Amino acid sequence: MRSLPAVLLALAACGTDLRSDDISDPVNTAPDAGNGGGTGPSTPIPDGGVSGVPGDGAPLTDCEEAKFHSDLAWIEQKIFAPSCLGDCHTDPTPSASLNLSAGLSHHSLVNVTSTQYPTWKRVVPGNPGASMLMVQIGGEPGPELEGTMPWGQPKLCDEKIDAIRRWIAAGAPQ
Repeated sequence: MRSLPAVLLALAACGTDLRSDDISDPVNTAPDAGNGGGTGPSTPIPDGGVSGVPGDGAPLTDCEEAKFHSDLAWIEQKIFAPSCLGDCHTDPTPSASLNLSAGLSHHSLVNVTSTQYPTWKRVVPGNPGASMLMVQIGGEPGPELEGTMPWGQPKLCDEKIDAIRRWIAAGAPQ
């Protein structure tokens, strides 16, 4: 009988949460509602923040949000659109015949030979280290380049590079 109080004390001291995950709890109402295969939860909570993410409830930056993503739709919207489209990788004549517009990027990237480095593929599903896209954004070693993409802009944050890496490692799904 003496051991029961000791066990309860140990549980309390370890910070074990003994509450139930009751559906009526407004913060814990749903499991992750599909964050595109990223790591960790991203369920909205009442204060406007994201559960599992420390902070003051302020919206996440794209770099903070990238930690939770590895899906092409998010990559197209949050990385390719603001950083790569402009006058470069979009219609009518995309640079290097690489169109990174939403819905078209997969066809232009996956298993496509690089126009500048013909011994490389732009994206090799499951192999970020063999993917020229990763080399060009500064995420993997490869041929010596004049600089990293996107040209004339700051290098992508590590979190965005990692989101692209995770997408490729997962097989570069559409």
